[in-house]
Amino acid sequence: MGKASRKKQGQRSRKASVPAPATAVEQDPQDIGTAALARLLRSNDPGKPSLAAAYAHGYMTLGLAQRQDEEPSWFREVDPLDALFLGVVFPETFANAQEFANARDAWLRLLRGSVHGKNIERFVREAVAASAEMELAVDDGRLMLALAGRLEAAGLDQRSLPRRLMPQVALQGCRAVFGPNLDLPLPDMPKDAKEHVKRFWKSTEEKTPWASDTPAAILRMGLHRLQGAGMPVKKEPALLLPALYAALLAKPGEMFPDVVDHACAWALSLDEGSSLLPVLDVLLIAPEQGISVTDVLGRLFALPAFTDPIPSEALLWTSSPGLALPRIAFELGIEAVLTLDGEITPDLLDWTGMHNRMHLSDSARQHAQEPEGLAGMAEAPEVPDEAWAERREAVREAVQHKLAKKKSTDPVATQRSVTGPIERVWNADGSSVIRIPTVTAHGQLLMEGLEGQLAAFREKFGREPEPNDPLFFDPDADEPTRLRREYVDDMLLEFAERAPAMGIDPAYFHAWRELGYVVSEENRSMFTVAEVITFQRAVARHRETLP
Repeated sequence: MGKASRKKQGQRSRKASVPAPATAVEQDPQDIGTAALARLLRSNDPGKPSLAAAYAHGYMTLGLAQRQDEEPSWFREVDPLDALFLGVVFPETFANAQEFANARDAWLRLLRGSVHGKNIERFVREAVAASAEMELAVDDGRLMLALAGRLEAAGLDQRSLPRRLMPQVALQGCRAVFGPNLDLPLPDMPKDAKEHVKRFWKSTEEKTPWASDTPAAILRMGLHRLQGAGMPVKKEPALLLPALYAALLAKPGEMFPDVVDHACAWALSLDEGSSLLPVLDVLLIAPEQGISVTDVLGRLFALPAFTDPIPSEALLWTSSPGLALPRIAFELGIEAVLTLDGEITPDLLDWTGMHNRMHLSDSARQHAQEPEGLAGMAEAPEVPDEAWAERREAVREAVQHKLAKKKSTDPVATQRSVTGPIERVWNADGSSVIRIPTVTAHGQLLMEGLEGQLAAFREKFGREPEPNDPLFFDPDADEPTRLRREYVDDMLLEFAERAPAMGIDPAYFHAWRELGYVVSEENRSMFTVAEVITFQRAVARHRETLP
């Protein structure tokens, strides 16, 4: 039912440093990549680069920052597609990983459907193919060097990006980069706004999230949590967006200052065609315009999207490095992408994003606590275009400065209630521990099941399990081996076939197989509302397709 937590930050030291160019030319993928890098850099026209040349420039940017000790901590999280965007956007820099990822995704959306979008797909295929052939993670420095040669051989050095598609031009005024126009007129309040707002506050209590899939219902839950944490939710409009995010996507370990940053990044990340944008823009703009909480809520009720089911694309976190390449790979039918943090499959993409955002925020917080001399060495250089930087920061600052007098380092999302026998305790870096209270009947049953699994391990391997051994292991393997995805899929399909005879809806097993997790009354406190909604919708979708 659960998913393995992300490895701790220290384990990323396994990631290979960007290798220095080799002096001897050999028929080795890295040597071929080194030679290709030199050619691509010589042929690069910064104003109209090819994808291969832009990648070479981004790769060398990473290497230079690493050697000069000037790399932001999130540079250690990038994969080849991130390096490509760094090369295309040069010399622009970014305030943080979220801002970088939103700009990256906005640019990739612009290319979609064009010949350059097809070349991005070819880029992704080459990266994943190289990973499989070299048996290296896509974000391993050795693979990233070798990839330059593959891109050149694939012809991705032949077509230049036109100036109109360069980020400095194409993303001017883009909402994901600059935020919404802070002077944008807000919707007029409906005539019955007062009644809507009165009922909204009257029902502001945390209820079961099973049917709570509208922004209005989710915002109610979020405001309840923030109010329980002592936040002035009825007086401060800047708390509305963090409240929506906290209820929908935040994990209990996320600190409140991080929740504010993550809420802004999430609100800016959505495609400009998303039906949720009018709601999010009101929440972003209202604090800057000085509109009261009551008026903001009244205006929200003028928007159909506020009381319609939240769109599925808003249930995912995308604002981190390392997420765009696997996402595109899965759209192309590729089943898995190997990274230094493990193999990502479609059902693990959102889980990976959640760990990524918490891990990066925790790293940034630790970095900020370093002695000033050390911290200053890793700061990114100033953005040459000051106007770009100011507009890009405007929305985030509009929310942040409103909260300057109310700084809390407590994990706000821990205010959710725990109603089942299973509890996952989250740490700020994205790691977690599962606790199963034995005082309940369900808890005792679960503990008995775990004891039975321990006994099976001892009988199979003749010893006690070690910390790194999987408790649920492949019964056909001679050494403790995690269950293969195919094994679990087959098992869930078998359960689905038997389910009707046991009086169980088979759609639950199909949804479990699709998403990699199952939500029940006993374990729902372990999941975000977004995960619960996603599971509900998967169940409903499978019910429609089952005979």
